[in-house]
Amino acid sequence: MLEPLFHPKRLLLVGLSDKPGNLGRNIVANLADFRFDGELFLLGREPGVVLGHRIATSYDELPDGIDLAVMLVPARTVTSHLDACGRKGIGHVIIESGGFQELGDEGLVLAREALDTARRHGIRVQGPNCLGNTVTRSGLCTTFVPCPPLWRQGGVAIVTQSGGVGLSFLFDMASENIGLAQFASIGNKLDLDETDYVQAMASDDQVNTIAMYLEAVERGRAFYDAVRACDKPVLVIKSGRTEAGSQAAFSHTAAVAADDSVLSAAIDQAGAIRVEDAAELIARMKGLQMPRIRGNRLAVISRTGGHAVIAADAAIGQGFVLPPIPPTFLQKVQSLHASSLIKPRNPLDLGDLFNFDLYAEIMEAAAADPEIDAVLFMHEYLADARRHESRQLIPRAEQLAKRYGKPVAVVLFTDGQESAYLKKKHDYPFFTSVESALLGLGASLRVVQGHARRALAIPDGDDGIRDAAAMIRAHKQAGRTTLLAEGFDVLAAAGLPVASSVLARDAADLAAASTFPVAAKVISTRAVHKSDAGGVVLGIEDAVRLAATFEDLARRFGPFADGEGILVQPMAAQGVEMLVGGLRDPSFGPMVVVGLGGVLVEVMRDTALRLAPIGPDEARAMLAGLRGAPVLKGVRGRPPADIEALVHVIVRLSRLMAECPEIAELDMNPVMVHAQGASVIDVRIALQ
Repeated sequence: MLEPLFHPKRLLLVGLSDKPGNLGRNIVANLADFRFDGELFLLGREPGVVLGHRIATSYDELPDGIDLAVMLVPARTVTSHLDACGRKGIGHVIIESGGFQELGDEGLVLAREALDTARRHGIRVQGPNCLGNTVTRSGLCTTFVPCPPLWRQGGVAIVTQSGGVGLSFLFDMASENIGLAQFASIGNKLDLDETDYVQAMASDDQVNTIAMYLEAVERGRAFYDAVRACDKPVLVIKSGRTEAGSQAAFSHTAAVAADDSVLSAAIDQAGAIRVEDAAELIARMKGLQMPRIRGNRLAVISRTGGHAVIAADAAIGQGFVLPPIPPTFLQKVQSLHASSLIKPRNPLDLGDLFNFDLYAEIMEAAAADPEIDAVLFMHEYLADARRHESRQLIPRAEQLAKRYGKPVAVVLFTDGQESAYLKKKHDYPFFTSVESALLGLGASLRVVQGHARRALAIPDGDDGIRDAAAMIRAHKQAGRTTLLAEGFDVLAAAGLPVASSVLARDAADLAAASTFPVAAKVISTRAVHKSDAGGVVLGIEDAVRLAATFEDLARRFGPFADGEGILVQPMAAQGVEMLVGGLRDPSFGPMVVVGLGGVLVEVMRDTALRLAPIGPDEARAMLAGLRGAPVLKGVRGRPPADIEALVHVIVRLSRLMAECPEIAELDMNPVMVHAQGASVIDVRIALQ
């Protein structure tokens, strides 16, 4: 329970002094400005008074029942203060002091000592190196910088790893008049991390939206589970997008799944929204303060044709459709304004309509229509020209949104002074650009789609999957590498369609290869990437050429150990080459990767990534999201590929990855998807 971190009844500030420049004094002033509704106690090395509050010099002078202590003391003294808090029965501490992990080895030692002490007493710690928490409802504000109460009480909660970045978000929210519920600066995450705060805010009825700035995710799978279980919108800005190239040594799968890609996939799959920057964050927040959208049918109404075109493009990019104007809506518009210059289409261009009184009626006609899920109205005006009528569009949109239970977004193109005035005057959000309005509406749509996605069934393992996992465990216990032929056996046990093959260790074994043409592939720990090593020969037409090929490959790559040799396979029937792979991320756990296959997979980088296991609907969504998806539908006279057979492969592999933690990477490339059915042509398996 993190309740005392946000709603303490008795709050202790540690490190106070009545001397000018003491940072703790700023916290006392902030608490006064925010009208903190709890009891406040101060502790310092010397007695004194700060804003009417006496400074105690010993924990023995303090009463029992303190919920939360906030520390601003030198890092070297934090451990002793944590020990004193534990003996006093204080169960939650915010360490705002710096000087820990961020300063290298010496600070890391201090951090470990502090954590050991906190755990010995059962204390939950926020920070260190943070700004603490702000809660508009209770008047809590523990930031050590002066922080005037600029924000109205609202539903947005901010969780930030950087105090400075978090403050910049708060300033942006204040300028846009977006209501704040809570602010949590979590710093170095010595104990509590982003997962804990998602869980805490998910259960807080004062919070309706969670926005996060993160520099690292400590417990990836737990974070994913927490976000997936949260029924509130979660927006995430994650800095650091470098690729984890060191993982690419073994398989194509690892090469195309960098750390940042894994996080993006997890955020999306959990139903959250990854945000690029502060401007997008604010736009998304504003959209989420309107009624939740129910579908993707958008009506666009514009005073100018150019803005209508821009809005149409941006709407499609956010997943909306612009359906034809419903008959009831069209009849209403025509009854209001019979001009033939208004074309009956969506977007609706009101270019020659200058009767401002009719704008609200047209907005209402769109909002009232059951075939429309959201309305976007765009209006341009100068502050001195028809100002009063234009300003009335915002409260009118708010009334319509509440009445019909759907978002009605207004974009006002006007001067900056007028925009600033309107933002301060109205709680209902409005937008100053087409793009930001569509980002806001798109956030609402993404949330609804995310909720539907979370409801999809995820299959459990079965006997075949468990048998395949047992085979892998046996290989690991024996200390053996799982080579291609054994990999085929594992996949077959898991219910995956593997190509028929013969493993030849000498010329006599070649007699079993009776169906030509065939391919010959070296199976050896010395040729992990067989194509790059020259260990693959395709299109062998007869037994004579096969024997010569075997002799050449055996000479170059032999002698062969157990499980090694030359694998002979019939040439696969025509189809689409796909990569289907799995990897085990150190933070997020088992993953599945899908993309166009063959030798160019790392060059094309056209892949989709999900946390495993997944069900068929998620597998289909992975395929639909590929840039190369049209290839599966048939191009240049080729028949459509059997997508459902490929979906079966993806789902079965995801279940194997979830069932068998011994697998570090699994790379099926290519999986040949035919007009009917699919077959795995090659596989590599690396164990943990």
